[in-house]
Amino acid sequence: MALTAEVKSIRIQDGLKIVRENPLRNFVKKLSCIIKEKRKGPPSDRLNAEWTKIALVVPLLEGLGWDKSTDITYQLGLISNEARLDLILNCQTPIGIQTRTLYELPPKNIDHPQIKNGLRLCKAKKAPYFIWTNGDSWQFFSLALTNAPLFQICLSNIDKDISLPDKLLIMKKDNFISHPEKFDNTLNNNLKKTALSHSWMAVLQDHTRELIKIFRKGLQNVDIKDEVNVNDLKTAGPEGLPHQARPTIWMPKPRNWEKLIDSYESPYRLARWFFRTSYYRKLGEYLISKNYRPWPKDSSWRHVGLPDGINERKKVAHAVFMFLEWGFIEEASDEKYYRIEKCVPYLKKVLEMNTLP
Repeated sequence: MALTAEVKSIRIQDGLKIVRENPLRNFVKKLSCIIKEKRKGPPSDRLNAEWTKIALVVPLLEGLGWDKSTDITYQLGLISNEARLDLILNCQTPIGIQTRTLYELPPKNIDHPQIKNGLRLCKAKKAPYFIWTNGDSWQFFSLALTNAPLFQICLSNIDKDISLPDKLLIMKKDNFISHPEKFDNTLNNNLKKTALSHSWMAVLQDHTRELIKIFRKGLQNVDIKDEVNVNDLKTAGPEGLPHQARPTIWMPKPRNWEKLIDSYESPYRLARWFFRTSYYRKLGEYLISKNYRPWPKDSSWRHVGLPDGINERKKVAHAVFMFLEWGFIEEASDEKYYRIEKCVPYLKKVLEMNTLP
């Protein structure tokens, strides 16, 4: 009863004030205050997964339009929550939810046992979407996007992240029911935003020596240690580039294909190096070969010459991202990648070059 009263005091007593301002933002701030307050104190057995569900999860779902009596199915019983979903949001494309204690750290990747188990339970319940939450961190997954990076929202970041209420729209009832495909779209957009920066670090790790050679050639008359160059590369990756410089590097237009062949400007030299190296070259060679055929997105690993493993997924994603951004390939509605026919002569010339970038 005390828990219910505590939650109601947030939802009802300040209700008029919330409605006059920003309902969702103000409500999330209230939940954030509870989260921070509880974490200040010592761990308590009372703050178990059931408390998370009653005090944090269900109230937020109600705030996003889900009726706790008719829209939410509660999976009850004495069995471990490893063997059941705690909540299911009822609609044509159900969402399964597992709740954890507020003290439990969120998983770091989709291969975490709790995530794999949650996706398995969702599949059994014919729920295409899965949410893991400890009340503060909310992680979103789709059975259709097994290679997508984590998409996570932390309620306690409400004061730092002005876009947080917009991110929560991924599970707002009206939005989700009318356009359930937006759930996958959000995860896909997150993949595009994060794949390049994550893969840049993987490239640095795998090809540091080759990149240092490029830098040495351009800095022949300047005495800069290799360690300094490596640190500069880490900070000058895609996320570190000035905003106005990014379109110059990734603009997928034919005139840039021409510059990709012969320009000595740094962005084109670096891109040339990518396309002529390792698994990027493999994909390029496939695109210009007689054996080329459009291929399903989830089989891209075959054409970059890498195994379909956890450690290689970021590399595969980055290679595909590069070819998409430069306009060498495009996505189609049948979940396949197709090459852009006009690019073939340019890509062929890039791959045939034997000199250093």
